[in-house]
Amino acid sequence: MNTKLSLHGLETLTRQCAGCRNTLSLVDNFNRCSGHNRSGGWKLLCKECELDGKVRTQRKSSFDRIITQHLKSSHEQLLNEALAQDVEETCPVKLRAMFPHFTDKQVTNMAKLNEKWNAANNFLIEEQSAWLDPSSRPEGGIEYREDLFGKPFAKFDSVDKVEQTIRAEQADLD
Repeated sequence: MNTKLSLHGLETLTRQCAGCRNTLSLVDNFNRCSGHNRSGGWKLLCKECELDGKVRTQRKSSFDRIITQHLKSSHEQLLNEALAQDVEETCPVKLRAMFPHFTDKQVTNMAKLNEKWNAANNFLIEEQSAWLDPSSRPEGGIEYREDLFGKPFAKFDSVDKVEQTIRAEQADLD
């Protein structure tokens, strides 16, 4: 008994191509799958995309889209908050006039702290801008100010050295 499988009625069925995202006629634009697991199914790429060698792109679930949207809005919010920050005064003479009851050491420490604050805020602005628009990222990356923030933790020899450095910086601020 030699029966031929009929495709009658399938002409009206459509499928979205995973490569070009076009909704096309199933019979006219898609090939049957080969292999024992999917022998009755249809390929995910249309014939044209299959010939062009397009790879199947992974579709994002609605959860992934929501996470991406919230992540982007979080970066935009951080950028807006950083842009709204006022630049802190770093001149010791002006700080002395603003805070006459401070000692010289306190004024000096405040000037250093304000300089760190301004540099950190500038870094945050650059980083958020670069995350939102990757083409704006500087080629060598964003400059790390070792003169203000010290060596990055990755450059220390041990955890004890990191603790000693942090404690010394805290003692300087008192």
